[in-house]
Amino acid sequence: MKKALSLLLCMILTVSLCSCAMFGSNKLELDRTSLHLTVGETAQLSPGSATRVHWESSDDKICTVIGGAVNAKSAGTATVTASIDDGTTAVCTVTVEDKMIESITLSAKSLRLEPYKTIQLTASYSPADASRTALKWTSQDESVATVDEKGYVTGVSDGATIIVCTGENGVEGSCAVTVSSDILPTEAPYIPPTAAATEKPTAAKESDSKSKKKSESASSSGFIFPDSSTRYLDGSEVAERLASMTGSPVSADFAQDAVNEIYARNGFVFRSENLRSYYQSQSWYHADPYFSPNDLSEIELYNIGVINQYAP
Repeated sequence: MKKALSLLLCMILTVSLCSCAMFGSNKLELDRTSLHLTVGETAQLSPGSATRVHWESSDDKICTVIGGAVNAKSAGTATVTASIDDGTTAVCTVTVEDKMIESITLSAKSLRLEPYKTIQLTASYSPADASRTALKWTSQDESVATVDEKGYVTGVSDGATIIVCTGENGVEGSCAVTVSSDILPTEAPYIPPTAAATEKPTAAKESDSKSKKKSESASSSGFIFPDSSTRYLDGSEVAERLASMTGSPVSADFAQDAVNEIYARNGFVFRSENLRSYYQSQSWYHADPYFSPNDLSEIELYNIGVINQYAP
C-alpha cells in the first residue's frame, strides 16, 4: 500500500513538473512595446519564448508584420499585436515617419541668360528613396528672373538673383542667375553661305509657306530685299542692289541691313538701341524674345550667306 501511494505521488509530481515546463516555455512577451521607424525601414520583434505566434497590424497601410518583422509603409501610428493559442496577447505601438530629403543639388550652380529667354533647372535629391519629395521653386528677385513650379527660369531684366529649390523640411539647393542684355548681339550674327552664289537651290523649295508669311506684310515697307524670306536671291542681283544703295545705312553697311531685316521679320530683338528703335518704328515688326537663329528657314539661311559675301 505504501508502495502504491509513493508511486502515485511520484506520477502527480511528474505531471505537474511537465505542465510547468510546458507553459513556462510558451510565455508571450515582446522585447519592445514601441517602435519608431521611417518609411521603408524594417524592425524585428521577438515574442520571447512563445511559439506558434499570430501577428497582426491594426493598419497595413502604415505598417505590415510577418513573423514579427515590421515593415514601415507610410507615416502614421499603428498597433502590432502578437497572440498565442491560449488567448494571451502582447502589443507594440509603431510610429512611422516620412523619410525626408537630406540634400538638394541643382543641374547648374550658376547660369547666364538674356531677358525673356528661358532655361530649365532640374533638381536631384538625396536619399533617392525619400518619401516626401515635394519641391518649391522661388526666385529671390523676380524683377530679374522668375521661376515656375517645374524649374523653368525666365530672364526679366538685367541683374542678378538666386533661384532656390526647397524641400518640405527646409533643405535647399540654389543656383546663381545673371540676366544680361549684353548676351544679345548688336546686329544679326554673321552666317556663312550655305552654297555658292551661283548654286541656286531648286525652285521647288521656294514654296516655304512659313517664309512667305513672314514677308507678306513687309513686301512694300522699304526693304532692301522684300522677298528675301521667300525666294532664293541670286548673287548678281544682290551685288547690283547693294551697289546702287544711297544714303546712310541703319547699321554699319547696307549688306548688314539686308541681313538684319531678315532677322527683324522673325522678331529678333536687337541690343543696339539704334537698331531696336528703328525696327520698333516699323508697322510690320513684332518683337519675339523667344526667337532663335535655329528658327530661320532654309531660304533665309541661304540668302544671309549670299548677302554676307558682299559685305565690306
